[in-house]
Order: sequence, then structure tokens, then C-alpha cells
Amino acid sequence: MAKKIFFLVNDSSEFKINELQKKYLNDVDISFDTVLPTNTEDYDLIILWSYRKIISGIENKRNIVLFHSSELPNGKGWAPIYNTIKNNNDYFVISGILAAQEVDSGNIVVQARFRMNESYTAEILRKWDEEICIMLIKNILEKFDGKKIIGKKQVGAETFYNRRKPNDNEIDINSTIKDALSHLRACEENHPAYFYYKNTKYIIKV
Repeated sequence: MAKKIFFLVNDSSEFKINELQKKYLNDVDISFDTVLPTNTEDYDLIILWSYRKIISGIENKRNIVLFHSSELPNGKGWAPIYNTIKNNNDYFVISGILAAQEVDSGNIVVQARFRMNESYTAEILRKWDEEICIMLIKNILEKFDGKKIIGKKQVGAETFYNRRKPNDNEIDINSTIKDALSHLRACEENHPAYFYYKNTKYIIKV
């Protein structure tokens, strides 16, 4: 019998993993919706797919996993891809964790990491982030294979990234390109870097 995965998404139009599904999860029964199933035990695995809402009462469910792109407990909170680049981190890390009451605090089930290159942009990391998450989902299914999903407690001092606002992308016109380069690489097409000159707004894309 095929394993069953449910993806909880913010909007159905945002869920586009057909090619990755064929590549990594071709033998898995996949469904998705914007509402959590009434009986979560009907599924081998439930993924909170970049889900932005808080769900109460799921911390005791042992088959609900979410992914966060930092080496937890470092880098909890918002915009981990932006901060990985802006802070010139040596590695990009993706952590798969069990759902918990506190944000990004669940036990770590799987992790992946690769060394950063100074030429990587947020667009590149965003693409890899999605594919690696699907690879980690396959890893979880194979590792636990119907058994209870367990993880290791997060260890170390926790840090938090703040939620970013559109005006956080503004660049000081007096800064040099070298000074602003990490910021430019970390901004994405939908939220580009910009500056004002003589009351005119100029967009910068890398």
C-alpha cells in the first residue's frame, strides 16, 4: 500500500511540486489542502508547507513536520534565507522538525546542509530549499517506515530573526556596491532592493 502524505498549504495555487513529486515521491499518495484533516492519523506524514498560521493542539501529534531553513535553535523566526546570505553564513541549513507549541522549537527529525558560495542569491537558495525539503520528506518516510516519528531535542542558545518589512529592502544611496552586495544578493524578485534619488525610486535586481 502506498504511503500517504498530506501538505497543509496557505493557498492551493502556491503548491506546485509536480516535477519534484515525480522525481522523489512518485510512489507516494499525495494530497493537499488549506485545512488540516480531521483525522491526522490517516496519513503517514503531514507537512506544514511554509504554513504561516498558528495551529493549536498539534504539538502531541507525532506525524506533523515542518521545515525551517536554519540550523535550529539558531535563526528561529522570519526570513531565514535572507539572513543566511546577509549574515554571510558559512552553511545553508534546512531543519525538519516536529510541530510544537512554540515557534520553530520542535525536535529535529532531519537536517541537510551545504556550504555557501559568495555568489549564491536568494533566488538560488529558494529553488534548492524546495527540492531539498522534498528529498528530506523521502528520507523521513524511508527512515521511519510506518514507525513513530521521533527527533532530537534542539541544543544550544536560540536566536531569532525578525519579520522583515518592505522598507527593510531600502539601500542607503551613499553606500558602496561592495557594502550592499550581501543585501542585494539576499533580496528576491518579488521584494527587490531599492533606493531613492531626488524623490525617484530605483529598483536593483541581482
